[in-house]
Amino acid sequence: MSVHPPLSTTPEAPAPAVATPEHEKTDPQDVRGFPSTIGGFVYLGVLTAAIVGLGLVGFGHWRVGIIVLAAGVGAASLGRAVLRTKDAGMLAVRNRWFDVALLALTAGALWILAVTVPGE
Repeated sequence: MSVHPPLSTTPEAPAPAVATPEHEKTDPQDVRGFPSTIGGFVYLGVLTAAIVGLGLVGFGHWRVGIIVLAAGVGAASLGRAVLRTKDAGMLAVRNRWFDVALLALTAGALWILAVTVPGE
């Protein structure tokens, strides 16, 4: 007894062409650019600050790198505070003020750690 269906020696008929539903068709003028929201530009700036900051940390300038990272997270907090949820893009994760508070606290903690840790 086999669990597989028997093999057919006749070729299968090609699948019928499926038309795209009307609601899924896009007008070339409606196609969004990259990034599609103002928050997307802020997000790219924060990502750039994170990469630069981590690069500085990797090259031994950890204090400056962490301050750059804190500035990027602070910019994300400011961007989330001033942009509507519709325009915030990937900055919008939870409730607006929860996002702002969490990002601001993270930026503040990074900055405080960077300027108070002794050494170098």
